[in-house]
Amino acid sequence: MSTAIVVAVQQAARAKSRLSADITDDLREALVLAMLDDVLAAARAGHAGLLVVVSADPAYDAVARAHDAEVLRDAGEGYRAAAAFAVAHLADRVEAVLILPGDLPQVRPADIASALAAIEANGVLLVPLEDGGTAALGLRPLDAIAPAFGPDSAALHRAAAQAAGLRLVEARYDSMRVDVDTRADLDAVRAGAGPATRAVLARLGER
Repeated sequence: MSTAIVVAVQQAARAKSRLSADITDDLREALVLAMLDDVLAAARAGHAGLLVVVSADPAYDAVARAHDAEVLRDAGEGYRAAAAFAVAHLADRVEAVLILPGDLPQVRPADIASALAAIEANGVLLVPLEDGGTAALGLRPLDAIAPAFGPDSAALHRAAAQAAGLRLVEARYDSMRVDVDTRADLDAVRAGAGPATRAVLARLGER
């Protein structure tokens, strides 16, 4: 089965604005790029197929290409719109997608491989975050349900699958429990974060 992993990211200078009170703008942008680096490294290690980064911002291009990821330029209208744009763009190219945010720096290749296997076996996969958001959404076929990332999106994805009469399978992975929005989230992922994120966190500790 042909499957793409899609990672959507906001413009680097504006991303993770809730951290702006805790870290400088230059470190915040470095953190965003580093987290994407770690997510893509894990995705590439867990998946030999198509890997796509969706963003309106060329600041991510070098990181994407370092992991042999295709860059898809969207209109910068938010994460939900970016995910939907990618799904539509890939409709004629793959049979399934796994959509991940770029702020899961602790994600592990084995968990990504497990999620991909769950999509192949079941069709629609939800990996919920502890806060009610969505860490990963798997779709087979691609138009099974519409991506609804954002606050309480896990419940929205469950409701969409139920309304469509589809069986949705949920999986939970320690490496996908928390995404990074606040300083508390950074503290929560610090021990398990990938090397690029740890390097930025070390710089944060020096200031």
